[in-house]
Amino acid sequence: MASVIPPDLELFLTGWLRSNITDVAGLQVGNRIPDGYDGSYPLVVVRDDGGTQSADRVTFDRSIGVNVLGWTRNDTKPCRDLAARVYGVLTGEPGILIGFAEGSRICAVVPDGCNGPYPVSEDAAWCRYYMTVEYSTAGIRQP
Repeated sequence: MASVIPPDLELFLTGWLRSNITDVAGLQVGNRIPDGYDGSYPLVVVRDDGGTQSADRVTFDRSIGVNVLGWTRNDTKPCRDLAARVYGVLTGEPGILIGFAEGSRICAVVPDGCNGPYPVSEDAAWCRYYMTVEYSTAGIRQP
């Protein structure tokens, strides 16, 4: 009997962001904040927070949390501008959808699950913005 598993959206979305935001000097994109991160370069961190599987067991709703970090707490505009761009790239239909973007398993952006970007207050030298994006995705059939 075949099973259906959720797609690896962290892998797809980090690659998608890298290929669609190429003009920000020093930008790093990954799925975790590196140990010792000091804010000296802009960083986008994508995290798949999971979601539900449909009754037909072939689609999955996936909630994605995204942090945009860098620059300084005293000059938030560059970080805010990058966060807005990231949000736009991650919600840009139809370009991000299956059939349009190579390797995409995203069937639709779920508007009610998209929020932000919001400033995050923390005791750090750098600036941070956070957002959520929700997708309906096609599962991957496993034999």
